Amino acid sequence: MIVWMGVYDQKSKSKILKSVADLPGIHYPCMDLKEGTLTLVGDVNPVEIVNKLRKKWRRAKLTLFVPYDALKEAKLAEAKQRREEIEREALYRYNREIREIVNDQEQGCVIC
Repeated sequence: MIVWMGVYDQKSKSKILKSVADLPGIHYPCMDLKEGTLTLVGDVNPVEIVNKLRKKWRRAKLTLFVPYDALKEAKLAEAKQRREEIEREALYRYNREIREIVNDQEQGCVIC
């Protein structure tokens, strides 16, 4: 969910993030000062959040709302973890092959 706040300073940013972070269901709040937008990830009611923000910041407007899909997030995290495992395994194999080459030549150090 993206909420346009019209706030461009660091002090207001910290106040907004503190007020929003207390709400249940928000997994990731982020504020972009260049565009003046607040991005929230989580399972929340957009009307509740906009009403809460409008109490202190009158210019708050809901720009974009996409329902949060926890299953999709879990699949993306799992795919990222698998990719990292594959990269670690490939790096381990590469380092192991280099050690075997150095040991076959019976040299302790190789300077290229």
